[in-house]
Amino acid sequence: MTIVVTGATGNVGGKVLRRLLAAGHPVRALTRDPSRAELPAGVEVVRADLDLPDTLPDALEGARRVFLMALGHNKRTHDANLVAVACKTGVEHVVQLSTLGVEEVDEEHDTPLGKWHRQAENALRESGLGWTILRPNGFMTQALGWAPAIRGEGVVRSPVADLPEALVDPEDIAEVAVRALTEPGHTGRAYALTGPAALTAREQVAVLGEALERPLRFEQISVEAHRAILAERYGEATAAGVAKALATVLESGDDFRGRLFPDLERVLGRPGRSFRDWASAHAAHFA
Repeated sequence: MTIVVTGATGNVGGKVLRRLLAAGHPVRALTRDPSRAELPAGVEVVRADLDLPDTLPDALEGARRVFLMALGHNKRTHDANLVAVACKTGVEHVVQLSTLGVEEVDEEHDTPLGKWHRQAENALRESGLGWTILRPNGFMTQALGWAPAIRGEGVVRSPVADLPEALVDPEDIAEVAVRALTEPGHTGRAYALTGPAALTAREQVAVLGEALERPLRFEQISVEAHRAILAERYGEATAAGVAKALATVLESGDDFRGRLFPDLERVLGRPGRSFRDWASAHAAHFA
C-alpha cells in the first residue's frame, strides 16, 4: 500500500517519510523539484505542486493513504486542492498536519493563522475521506532559529518572554503521524500534541545555556521586529499572520499553548520528549 508524503523535505514530513521507509512501507514523496529534494534511496519521488491541482492526479494514483502538510497563508488552498483530487483517485485516509488551538480561539480573538488551518481542516472533514488531524503545539526545533545569535553573541531575541508553551518535538509528531497512517483506530480523531512541560522563552534559553555550559542572555523585542525576521524566511503574508497571532496572545495574556494535553502519550504509550533532552541532543547546532 503506497503512502504519499507531502512536505517530504520539511521538518515533519521528512521525519514521517524516513520512519515509514524504515518500517518497510512503500513511500511516494511529492516535491516541486525532485532534482533538489535529496531524499533517501527507496523513495519514489514525484514532481507535484499543491498550488497546481493538475499535477496531483498522477501523483496520487494508486495511493491509499496521504500525509498532508502545507504551511503559511497557502495552507487553506493547498490542502483543499489535494483533498479534492484525493477524492477522485482512490485515496482512503488522509493524516493532516494542523495546529493547536483551531477549536480554542473564539471569534473575537481569531487570527489569520487560525482561519487558514480551520479552513484546511474543514475541507478534509467535509470531503468524505477518512481523516486524522494532528494539532501540534509549537515545535522545539523553532529554537534552531536562535542558533546564529547564540553562536555569535550568546543572546536570544524574542517577542514572547514569559508566556509558557508546551513545545513538542517534531520527531514525536512524526511518530504519531506514522501510527495514524499505518494502524487502525485513528480515523475521525483529532489529536492535540504537546510536550510534557510548559516553558517560557526565558526558561528555554536557560535550559539551552545549561546544555551548552555557558550563560546566555535573553532580550525581548517587539512583535513588529519579529515579523520582519519571519518575513525574510517565510514571506510577508505568512509572517503577518504569525505576528497577528502573537499580538493577540500578548494582548490577552491567556494562551492555551501553555496547557498540557494527553493525546501524544495516549497514542505513543510514553511521554513526549522534554525540551531539556532535545536541547542536549542538539547542542552542537548552538555551539
